Amino acid sequence: MERVQAALGGLVVVVALYGGYVLVRTLTRALYAIVWFTETVAMFAFALLVGYVAYRVLWGVSDDPRRH
Repeated sequence: MERVQAALGGLVVVVALYGGYVLVRTLTRALYAIVWFTETVAMFAFALLVGYVAYRVLWGVSDDPRRH
């Protein structure tokens, strides 16, 4: 009976270690994906802002109603 308990205890340790490894790896990849997506959205927003400013400056378009 003691051998069965020891074997089960060893199995629990193996599952805990491997499960912890899988959990950490999964969380790391999820965080990496979130950071990558956020960076992509931020870069797109920055490109839109630069494009908008370039459109305003280079083509002289104004929101001033007196100029229309």
